[in-house]
Amino acid sequence: MTAIASDNDAVDSALRLVVALTLAAVDGADGVSVSLQRHGRLTTVAASDRTISSMDAEQYAAGEGPCVDASVNGRWFHVESLEDETRWPTFTPRAQQLGINAILSNPLLARDRPVGALNMYARTIDAFAVKDRDLASVFASEASVILTDAGMAVSEDQFARRIHEALRGREVIAQAQGAIMARDGVGEDNAYTTLRRSSQATGTPLRQCAQRMLDSTRRLHG
Repeated sequence: MTAIASDNDAVDSALRLVVALTLAAVDGADGVSVSLQRHGRLTTVAASDRTISSMDAEQYAAGEGPCVDASVNGRWFHVESLEDETRWPTFTPRAQQLGINAILSNPLLARDRPVGALNMYARTIDAFAVKDRDLASVFASEASVILTDAGMAVSEDQFARRIHEALRGREVIAQAQGAIMARDGVGEDNAYTTLRRSSQATGTPLRQCAQRMLDSTRRLHG
C-alpha cells in the first residue's frame, strides 16, 4: 500500500494530534512520533521534537529498529533497556548516544495491513509500565481507525472526539484504580494489575470492568 489517503494533510493533522495527546497521557514517554508508509518507504509524519525525528531517521537509514519492525511486521515492540538489546546492532548505539534508553512501538494498521507505527521514546530504563503500554495501544488503535477511514473523509473533529472518548475511558480506569487502592490498601501498580486481571478473567473490556467496579462501590457507599 503506497498511499493511505487522498488528503494527506488531513491525516497528518490528525496524527499530530495523536502525538501530542500520547505525549501528554503516557507518563513514561519523553518523546513520541508516528511513522507511516508513503510512496513505498517509511517517513515520519509527526514527531514531538527533533531528537525523536532523528530516532526515526536513524532506523530508516539502518533498515532496523523497533519502529521499522512494528511497521513491517504489524506487532508491537517493547524495549525495556537498550543496554540489553541485541536485535538492532546498528541503531541501538546511536539511540544511546542521543540519550534514549527505552522504546515502545505499536503498529498502525489500515484495513488490517501494517502501514506504520506509533513510537514512544524514553530516557529512563524500564519507563513504560503496564498501564502505559495499554494506553499506548489505545492511541495506536484510534490512529489505525483514522488511517482505515481516511478515504471516507473522516474529519479532525471526528477523530478528536474518538480520542476524547479514549481519554474518558482512562479517567474511569484511574478512578477504579483509586477505589481498589483505598479498598485493598495496595499501591498503584498492584491496583491496576487487579483491575486488569478481572478484565481478562471475565472477558470484559477494561473500561467496562472499571465502570462496573465503580458502580458497585457507589452502591455500597450510597
